[in-house]
Amino acid sequence: MNRRKRKVTISAASWHRDEVKLLEEMGLSVKIIPDRADALFQAEVQESDALIVGLPPVSRQTMEDAAHLVIVARHGVGYDNVNVDAATELGIVVTNTPGVNSDAVAEFTFGLILALVRQIPHGWEEMKNGGWRHSQFYGLDLRGKTLSIIGLGRIGSRVSKLGAAFGMKVLACDPYIPPESFQNAGAQPVSREEAICRGDFLTLHTPLTEETRKMIGSRELAAMKPTAFLINTSRGGVVDDKALIEALDKGVLSGAAIDVFEEEPPKDQSLVEHPKILTTPHLAGLTNEAMYRMYMGASEQVAYALRGERPPYAVNEPQNPRYLTA
Repeated sequence: MNRRKRKVTISAASWHRDEVKLLEEMGLSVKIIPDRADALFQAEVQESDALIVGLPPVSRQTMEDAAHLVIVARHGVGYDNVNVDAATELGIVVTNTPGVNSDAVAEFTFGLILALVRQIPHGWEEMKNGGWRHSQFYGLDLRGKTLSIIGLGRIGSRVSKLGAAFGMKVLACDPYIPPESFQNAGAQPVSREEAICRGDFLTLHTPLTEETRKMIGSRELAAMKPTAFLINTSRGGVVDDKALIEALDKGVLSGAAIDVFEEEPPKDQSLVEHPKILTTPHLAGLTNEAMYRMYMGASEQVAYALRGERPPYAVNEPQNPRYLTA
């Protein structure tokens, strides 16, 4: 009787040949499908031993229908599109690739800050239209300004160090890290309220959880300086979009830069079309180097699981993990 060949499905917007090569060298069959949750996605996952996934939601039903599924490996750090509780109950391990794009996101965050305060997009458009500089394009120095960071993990710590390099005073709020982490990042520990009200720039670097969902709403925005800017390169759901638009319309704060959205791509163009908001299409972590590390990191997690080992970057602990019988 022929033994069934194990299969890996990659459902992501992009991938790398080395990622596929690593899996095929293990004797696995690799199927690459579009980065969306449709009938094809459901059918392919149903026959898979491993799923490497980008943004499509991985529901309880999807995993219940996949009798052979051992691991869901996320391309990237966030895994809020995966029903982790259901995976844990079903014995499926969920992994991510932490740290692979920390530098990329931190650098992009400062790219957004510079674009905001130096009017770079407006200057570019003016030049393309045959114009030249105007007084409304004059910007602000970063030196001496206060940078407030909510979430001082890998990305937030890197942002802190970049802020210090620009001569900024850095405040940070993160109740889940030890005191020495603030010192190593060069940030002064403060409460969330203090970070919000004292910052000239408030930048968010938290995962999306029930605790952080709509963490920045009307009350928090009202506490910001009217000259302040909000930057979000974390997850769209941590900011109340309607409250942000209302605050900007009323002059409660000066502007915002948003790289992430609750729905991606966003059908509601309110943020995109707002004159005081600079938007980008979830680009912060997407450099060639970071993407390669992400591809290989996800495939390496699959390799661990299908060898019957616990993957190093597991985010859950199934009671009866299927990888033990893989």
